[in-house]
This record gives sequence, C-alpha cells and structure tokens, in this order.
Amino acid sequence: MHSDTDVLSWSKRDFWLCLARAFAPPGGADYLTAFAADLPGDLEAIAEETGLVLSAEVRDFAAAARQLNGPIELQKLYASLFLTPPTPVMANTCIYIDGGLMGQSEQGLQEAYARHGFERHKHFRDLNDTVGVQSDFLALLYDKAGIRAKAGDEIEARAYLTEAESFIASYPCRWISPFLHDLENVCRGHALNPVYVHLARMLWLAIEGSMQAPQIHELHDGAALLPAGSARGIGALTAEDLAEIAFRLEQDGLTWDHVARNEGWDDEVFAARRAIGTSA
Repeated sequence: MHSDTDVLSWSKRDFWLCLARAFAPPGGADYLTAFAADLPGDLEAIAEETGLVLSAEVRDFAAAARQLNGPIELQKLYASLFLTPPTPVMANTCIYIDGGLMGQSEQGLQEAYARHGFERHKHFRDLNDTVGVQSDFLALLYDKAGIRAKAGDEIEARAYLTEAESFIASYPCRWISPFLHDLENVCRGHALNPVYVHLARMLWLAIEGSMQAPQIHELHDGAALLPAGSARGIGALTAEDLAEIAFRLEQDGLTWDHVARNEGWDDEVFAARRAIGTSA
C-alpha cells in the first residue's frame, strides 16, 4: 500500500469513480466495452494501490461480463434488477435505511452534498441516494483530500479523509449488506448474469475495509486538530447509528466488533435495537 496520503487518496478516488460509473444506467455502444474490457484492469490496479483484496471478485466479474451478448443485454439486466416494477433491488438505497423514499437519510445526503457544492453527474437523474451518486460524492471527497495533501496541507487533507470515512459509516455501511443480499438472491433465483453481484461485493469489501482499517482511528483523532467552528460537517455517529450498523451486520452474519470500538458506542442502546429486531 502506498504511504503517501495524496497517492492513496487519489487511488481511493479512482475506485469510487469506477464504481459510480459501473452502477450508472448503461448506455451507448462503447459502454459495454468499457464495462467488460477496461473496468477489470482498472479495478485490479486500484486494488494493488489501496491494499484491497479484490482479485477473486474482479476475475469473476470479468468472466461474467464476457458472457453478456451486447449492450442491449446489459441494459435489460440493469432494468430488470433496478428499474422494472416490482423492483427486486432498491436502487434508492435509503429505502434500506429508512424504509422509504425522502426520509431522514435522503435529507442528510442532500445536506452533505450541498456543503461541498456537489452536483450529480449528468448520468445520474435519480434521487441523492443511488449507489452511483454516493460513490461519485466519495470520489470528490478523496480527490479534495489528495489535492490538499499534495499541497502540504495535512489538516485539510485529514478533514476530507475523515469526512469520507464518516460518510461511509453513515450511509454505505448501513445499506450495503441488504443491497448485496437482494442482488445475490434475485440473480441466483432467476439465473441472471451476476456482474452486479460481483461489483456489489467489491463495494462491500471496500466499505468493510474502510471501517476496520487502523488508520481510520488516527484520522478521527486528527479531526481534533481542526480549527474551532470548522464547517467541514464532520460529526460523530450517534449511539443509535452505531447500534443500527452493528445490528444489520449481525443479522447478515457479519462481524461487527469494529463498530463497537467507535466512540459513542452504548451497549444498552445496542441491546434495545436487538430487542426491536427486524420490525424496525
């Protein structure tokens, strides 16, 4: 893994840009070529730079992509998964968090985007909570971190990196497991091409790695170095947020010990969330 903050930040930017484009609605004759031929190589290179272990998923993604018989088949697959009612996989990921559209999470995303003057790419015509839009925003944060680090402004670089990790914990960390499970179930149950399953697994690996990486604790400690009154929008997760993240991971059979190590964790709040169960 690269130790230079700017290089690592830009590698993470490239990862999220790749996933943003990969989860955008496919269109154009050249899209499938980029998707099937160029994307695997890009992801392999990024994985090596960031330390992500993606080789198996990249290999399986490339094999599945080669089975697609033209751009129309990819477009039909995307529509059948994310667009055609009754939609089996929620493209609007805040449904997995809030249980519906235009809830608290959608408002939180809108506020986060506004703080950075972020505007959705022309490919993204949906709400703020799609995989593509959130990935595009994370790419912006990592790009800004890289720019600040290259300029020697360590405090500002830490601020952007901390906000990126806080954003991941607040949103992608909370929807990735049910999103991935829906994709796995529908593709397995209907014998659909699993290209998007492999992409979602790469997302899961990146998100899980982000939450467990030792340097993340250092980045959060670095937030204390910010000037008083900073408008970066970095806020600690509440005990309820942490309990929800841990509960969802536990329900999916995944480890959640790293969540309990965050400042603000409360065993009683987590016990109460467990007691509510899946009816919440």
